[in-house]
Amino acid sequence: MSLLLGCEPPTQEKTVLRVPLYPYIPDAAGDRFNAMATRIETEFERAHPDIDLVLNPSCFKDDFYEPAQIARSLKGEGECSYDVIETDTAILGELVAEGGVRPWPRLPENIDWHPSGVAASTHTEQNALYGVPHWLCGHFVMSRDEAVRQAGTVSALVQALEARNTAVPDMAVNLLGSWNLPSLYLDAWADAKGLEGLQSAVTTSSYDSEVLQSLRAFASTCDVSGSNPCLDGTYDLEENADLPARLFAENKADATAGYSERLHVILKNLPAGESPSAIKISSAPLADGSRPILFTDSYFLGVRCTGECERAALAFVQYMSQASTFEWILMSEDAPEAARVPRYLLPAALDVYEAPAVRADPFYPILAEETRNGGPFPNSGLYGIRKQMRDDLKLSLHP
Repeated sequence: MSLLLGCEPPTQEKTVLRVPLYPYIPDAAGDRFNAMATRIETEFERAHPDIDLVLNPSCFKDDFYEPAQIARSLKGEGECSYDVIETDTAILGELVAEGGVRPWPRLPENIDWHPSGVAASTHTEQNALYGVPHWLCGHFVMSRDEAVRQAGTVSALVQALEARNTAVPDMAVNLLGSWNLPSLYLDAWADAKGLEGLQSAVTTSSYDSEVLQSLRAFASTCDVSGSNPCLDGTYDLEENADLPARLFAENKADATAGYSERLHVILKNLPAGESPSAIKISSAPLADGSRPILFTDSYFLGVRCTGECERAALAFVQYMSQASTFEWILMSEDAPEAARVPRYLLPAALDVYEAPAVRADPFYPILAEETRNGGPFPNSGLYGIRKQMRDDLKLSLHP
């Protein structure tokens, strides 16, 4: 008995959960998300000491938009296996077809989900939930003009920008990219036709003439002295993707367009003395109306992640879905306080907008209202045809 009193209880082996996080969000601290990942791991492991959470494994090299690569790693066949990945539901159908993911048993509990995020995370044919929604994205116009903000159609937008009659270009935005240009076409299709039947627009067999005309009108806001930098590659720079937002911030363009997180770049680059309240933001009218479609970044569960791994994965997405977690990430609390600018991402959970810091922010309530009725972006079919769509659309808009 005396010998046993001196024995330590056996140490319980921790469940390791490896998760690459979606990287295309503002790096608020400028540290490649190290501080953000450290805080997530610390807070989560404090609440779940039996789980070893490894975010952004150092060996990870997969492309977040290549379903075959992701599926290979989730199946444990790659050089860097992981259990859960956060990526765009635009490739949900392809990920399922590759056999790398399995449905989640349930969504995190007691969360007021945006219906669009849940719909985008659901495989329609199987009626199975393959993603836990995290971020939403949509196309917005940012300006310093109330008439531009109120423009509800593309023609009204063109007129409002022309009426400014300034010495700088009306618009600066990158309209190229194999995902970007087809996405703008689909958004314009929804603005013109409504959200029903949007999947039918994911095709290269025909393009709607009304939608193309509207997109041409939108692209024309970029015309400068016989050229169009939005379509000729001037802004299509991977190493300088923030250029259009910076030009607008510096008053070198009357407006810019893009995801809501462009606000993060704009506010960081405002001229000294200019108040953030000068910036106006609204859902982009790309046709005869403005019916926003929303992209969704979700957590996908690897096909090998069962048993204790699944239990750990459910605990992780529950933590990430809490309003308190969303709040500090949205408000960039991982960055030094003196230079802190909110990320202006769109949370997939509506109750986050009631978190104190989010509710008090001047822009988040506007973003909530602008996207409340947004519909889901198609979650299959675009991956295989996106480059052909880009080429066709570019030729139509910029012969």
